[in-house]
Amino acid sequence: MKLRVLFCTFALLTANVTVVRSQQSAGESAVIHIPEGKPVDVDGRVAPDEWDDAASTAITVSADWISRVRFKHDDRFLYFLFERVTHAGQRLFPEILIDPQNKRGIRWEKGQWWFHVSFNLCEGDGEPNVYRKAGIFQCAHQKEGWSANNPPSTDSIEVKISFAKIGLKTSAGLRFGLALALTNATGDATQKWFYWPQTAKINWPSSWGTAVLNRSKQ
Repeated sequence: MKLRVLFCTFALLTANVTVVRSQQSAGESAVIHIPEGKPVDVDGRVAPDEWDDAASTAITVSADWISRVRFKHDDRFLYFLFERVTHAGQRLFPEILIDPQNKRGIRWEKGQWWFHVSFNLCEGDGEPNVYRKAGIFQCAHQKEGWSANNPPSTDSIEVKISFAKIGLKTSAGLRFGLALALTNATGDATQKWFYWPQTAKINWPSSWGTAVLNRSKQ
């Protein structure tokens, strides 16, 4: 009986390690390059030429629902634009997960950031899903160091996050961990996330992708 228990325990541990390595490998292979561009007015109204200097990726929600995410930076901020966050009467809410030191651990650590945009702005330093603590609501329409258009009254959500907020200094070739997500934000067992990279998981920074800062040629 003891040998059987030991064998089952070993098999479970081996399976967990295999999953973690698979997630980490998938995350490390997903890389986006964030170009340098002009500042953005974070108002949810995409002005002509406002995002023409951005790069983009996609989050697949379903076969007929794909959200485009555009991104760029200047010397002070990272900028993101989530497009097509509504479809067929449904609305999803953006989340941005940032691992500034690119630690790629199997659990959250202080200094890794969760940013959530819904009818309020919510954030977590070292943990995700920080909506309440000790019964006190933690979200607000304004947060220090970052902003987004909320309540999200449009199909486009613009976000800017200061490098100072996440403890980074801009430099060409800077690499950090990044995952982009849309969620239905139910806050219960029915909550779903849809990610870039597709294999990302909110609780495993090792599964997130990598962002590289590009600088304009002088």
